[in-house]
Formats: sequence, structure tokens, C-alpha cells
Amino acid sequence: MKEMLCEKYFNDTVKPKHLSQFKSKTPKGNVIEGYLSRKPNRFLGSLIITHITEKSGKSYDVEQFVQSFPKIHYWDRRHRLMEDEESLIYHCQEKLDGTCLIIYALKDDLGQIIELIPKTRGMPVADEHILEMFKLVDKKAIEEFFKNSNHSNDTLMFELYGICNKHEIAYMDTYIDIRLIGAYVDETFLNYIAIKCYCDLDDFRTPETIYTIEKYPYESSFSVKWCGVNHKLKNYEVTTDQTFPTLFDAINEVKSLLEQINNEYMEYNGRRVVEGVVINGEHFKGGQMYLKIKPNDIEMEARSPDSVPRRFILKEIQKYFDEYGSQVREIYEEDETHHVKYVNHQLREEFTYEQIEDPRTRRRIKKVFMEVWDSKVPSKSLQNICEDLIRENPDASTQDLLKIFAKTFPSKKKDSRFAYRIFSSILKR
Repeated sequence: MKEMLCEKYFNDTVKPKHLSQFKSKTPKGNVIEGYLSRKPNRFLGSLIITHITEKSGKSYDVEQFVQSFPKIHYWDRRHRLMEDEESLIYHCQEKLDGTCLIIYALKDDLGQIIELIPKTRGMPVADEHILEMFKLVDKKAIEEFFKNSNHSNDTLMFELYGICNKHEIAYMDTYIDIRLIGAYVDETFLNYIAIKCYCDLDDFRTPETIYTIEKYPYESSFSVKWCGVNHKLKNYEVTTDQTFPTLFDAINEVKSLLEQINNEYMEYNGRRVVEGVVINGEHFKGGQMYLKIKPNDIEMEARSPDSVPRRFILKEIQKYFDEYGSQVREIYEEDETHHVKYVNHQLREEFTYEQIEDPRTRRRIKKVFMEVWDSKVPSKSLQNICEDLIRENPDASTQDLLKIFAKTFPSKKKDSRFAYRIFSSILKR
């Protein structure tokens, strides 16, 4: 069956080994089953739903394809934007630092929409903590889009960002919000201009354009223009009057300009303001492609011959919690290395095998994972934790309680010695 699906939906660019089987409950209590693509190409995270069991008990087979958000690449020999046209403009939109959320319509065996489902790249249904944040955003435009039956096979891609979903870049003026970063309509990825012109997408906000890269008719060189009207950046304008012989040279200039913006912002605010930009443009071989451009200093950190820096590990672990947040404890109890394998896989694009396998990288992954996990557990004193465990396990010895403590709160293993003292003290009373 996998072979048939790969040929039918992925044109054999995804192999059966890249399809993982899933069974997930939707926000409205329906259960969906099928396959998810883990191939890091334009089909990354895409689904084929093969069976639905509705909350009512009705169960049936279907065959529904759901396009996810494609892999975002750096410029290289294979992933290059078109540059030979007489006239070109590429919008460098802010790369928001949050969670990529894809919205699709689940359809029954008659083709009627059952519900709208938010998913992350690695999951067919977004995790509970992501769904809780999504409840807080204005979804009116999304609901209106899918009311049109012509859009039942389409998907909308958003970045969920803000203080409530903090990763590395701080958005101090946004509690939680979404911005449209992509749209798959009529089996086509819409580019920046198409999204802006498509009437059914009028009410969606997109990330701000910081720079444009432009080439005019009868000219062979490229210009980089400042568009940073974003209020965060209005006092940090960095421009250039130079022109560049190739698109690649212009992109390198954008990297340099972004680094200057961050340096100026850092001087006054003590932190970076922008992680990078993304171009949604046409691939030099045709079709749409997303190309990411990061400031020089951030990109150079990844090119260091040393082990993987902590900040890159932290970013991937935050993505891990985006995908598996409510299941982390259960997964960890079954496989303590699951998060390590996930992070190693994610790091492959930017880091070498030697950097990833460096013992310092492995230690950082484990340490940062526990720190992030601990930060997501509701704050509770060690004394209260121990008292609760004794109350829940009245016949347990100190050693038994210590084992329960280690299993229930693995991110607090460093406090085991203090927990032992508290258990012993309470049990002696």
C-alpha cells in the first residue's frame, strides 16, 4: 500500500521508508489514521488519511491527501531561486520564531468537512499545549476561507508566535498570534505576490517584509531595498546603495545587513531582534521554494568546527516539545533517547556528523532537554512534591519514594539527594 501511495501522491520523491503510520485523536474527538511523510523535501509532514472513526462511532475508509509546509532550505547548488528573468522582485519576510502550524479540513466519506484541524510538521494533529494557544487567536478568516467548498483540499500555513510561545526571539508586544507564511491552493504553492493578490486571503496578515531584492528591466544587477516599516525596526534602519552582479551576492548582502540590525538592537536592548528572513519565490527549475537567509553571525555559529552551540540545541528541543509536549513523559519512560535522536536528525542540515557526535553536543542535548522540561512543569517546591508523593504512596519506603520521584520527575534528578532527606525526615515523624 505504501508503494502505491508514494507513486500516487508523491511522484516517487518520497519512498515507503519515509512514511510513518499514525493514529491520532482530533480536537473534536474524531480518530484519524494514515501515513505521514518524514522526507525533508516539499512533502515534509504531508499526510495521507486512510481511515476515520467519528466520535459518533461511525467508521470508514477514506483517501485524503494533506499538503504540509515544505522544508525551508539555505541557498546551495540544488536550492536556488530563479534569477535570469528580465525583471524580478523577492520579498525577504521576517522569519518569525515560533511554531509552524498547518490548517486543513478533515473530510468524511462523502467529501463533507467534519472539522478544521491544526497540525505541526511532525504530527497529524497539533499537541494539546499548541491547541490551547491556538484557541486564543482570531480564527475568523480561517473559518471563512474553508467555508468555500472549493478550498476543502487546500491548506494554510501559519507561524504561531508570541510571549506565550517564546522560543529565542522575544516578541514583547505580542501575547500569542498567527501570521500566514504559506498557502497551498488548487494543488499549487502560492508565492508572495499570489498570496497578496488572492482575494480569499485578503484578511490574513503575513510577516513583515524587511528587505526586497530587485532586478529591473534592461539591467543585469540586483538591488537590495529597505522595507522595514515594522515598528520594532523603524529605529534600526540599515541600507545599502550598492548593486550586486548576482542574486547570490545580493543574498549575502542581506545577511550582512541583518547582522548589523541585530548588533544595533543588541546594543540598546540586550538581545537580537530578528532570526532571519524567508523568501517565498520561484525555484530556478520551476515551482515554488522557500529559502531562508540568516544573519552572518548566526550562520557562522553553525559553521564552527567545534561542537553544536547550546542555542541551536535549545531551538530543536523547543521544536520537540512543540511536537510531543503532552506525550513527553510517556515517551521518555519508554525510550530515554527519543529526544536525542530527534534533535540529532534536526541538526543534520546545519552541522557536520563530527559536530553532532561530539561528546559535548550529546551532554548539552541531555542537559538542555531536562532544563526545558523542568521549565514546562508547573512550579512547585521540592518540599511540596515530596509531600504529595508520600500522600499518594502511603506504604512506600524512602527508597521506593526516591525511585518514584526519579521516574515521575526525571528533569529534577539533580535534586535527588535533597528529596531523599525530605522523605526521610517526613517518614521519621
